[in-house]
Amino acid sequence: MGEEKQTPDTLSRADGMLTAELPEGGGAKAREAGDQLQAPGRRGRRALKRVVGLAVVALILALIGLDLAQSWHTLANYRWQVSAPLVALAFVGFVAQTLSYPLVWRSVLRRLGYVLPLPKSVRIYLASEFVRYIPGNVWHVLTRILWAEREGIPKSIGFISITVELVTKLAGGALVFAVTLLFWPNVALLGQLDVLGSKAIGGKATLFIGLAAIPVLLVLLQPRLLAWLLNRALKLMRKPALTIPMRYRDVLAITGWWCVSWLVGGSAFYLLLMGIAGSGAAGGVGWSLLTLALCIGIYALGWDIGFLSFITPSGLGFREAAIILLLGLAAVTPTVALATVIAFLSRILATLAELLCVGGAHLIVSRLARTARKDETAGEKPAVSAVTE
Repeated sequence: MGEEKQTPDTLSRADGMLTAELPEGGGAKAREAGDQLQAPGRRGRRALKRVVGLAVVALILALIGLDLAQSWHTLANYRWQVSAPLVALAFVGFVAQTLSYPLVWRSVLRRLGYVLPLPKSVRIYLASEFVRYIPGNVWHVLTRILWAEREGIPKSIGFISITVELVTKLAGGALVFAVTLLFWPNVALLGQLDVLGSKAIGGKATLFIGLAAIPVLLVLLQPRLLAWLLNRALKLMRKPALTIPMRYRDVLAITGWWCVSWLVGGSAFYLLLMGIAGSGAAGGVGWSLLTLALCIGIYALGWDIGFLSFITPSGLGFREAAIILLLGLAAVTPTVALATVIAFLSRILATLAELLCVGGAHLIVSRLARTARKDETAGEKPAVSAVTE
């Protein structure tokens, strides 16, 4: 579960469900009528997508389970030295990364010209995530947009803010990984991966491509160019175009904040690795800044790959497979079995951290709502938007 994917399909569905309520007159009604005519076909495609996603997840988990079964002897004889304090620190790190998400979203809104008080933005973001576990992968997006509208944020701005948040989060993860390529002990191994039948390339070429991706990504984040690329995708999905009313430096600043968030999450991943692998054990992982840098990059790219898988919820299976592969290529873990354990434990800890934050926000909002109802019953003048104040 970790962080729920907000795929282009998810965002487009959210936009479609909100279009009829946006101030666009007859055009909105025409699109609504067209959507109703296409509804049966869309439902069929979504059902097929869910079935395919579940099948892929089952296949990946079966393959990983088979590998674990074959490596069970290695795991059983591994000298585990679990450090509870380090695992606890890792959990705190994952909680800190989860709390960074609403802060980044608030920063996006501020650069779009709308300011939400810090407590409100955190509660709206996290409490809306609570409905993310309802099937559909769109309700948390709609909920956040609608709750933000109560605080004066137009639906169109809410949709744009989530789109910018998503794109810059992906870009931040890719940028962090590209920088950490400088610390790889044998970057040539990455160039030997058989990606869609591509030929192997050398270490220098791999490093050059990775570093060259940095300025390319930064150029693609230019608002007009970014809007053009997004609108090409939206046109293919027969959705209305959008504009990104932000300055280039604002988009870069948001991307920079995501890089900081990935540093926090990657550091938590590193602490988990050290807390489980046992640096003092034979064949264990030793403390080093090099390993820290590798873990930060691997964790960020693993999330990106999981997100871009599209067909599985939260990138389940794909993210873990990517982390396992990258940990092995970077020689961070001595065995594939250990990398598998670390990958899935990171998923579990990140999910628990998210549930803690989301549950806390939900309880706070529920308590405030009960207080507001009591005030109304007592005849007191209720505060405006008492649920989110």
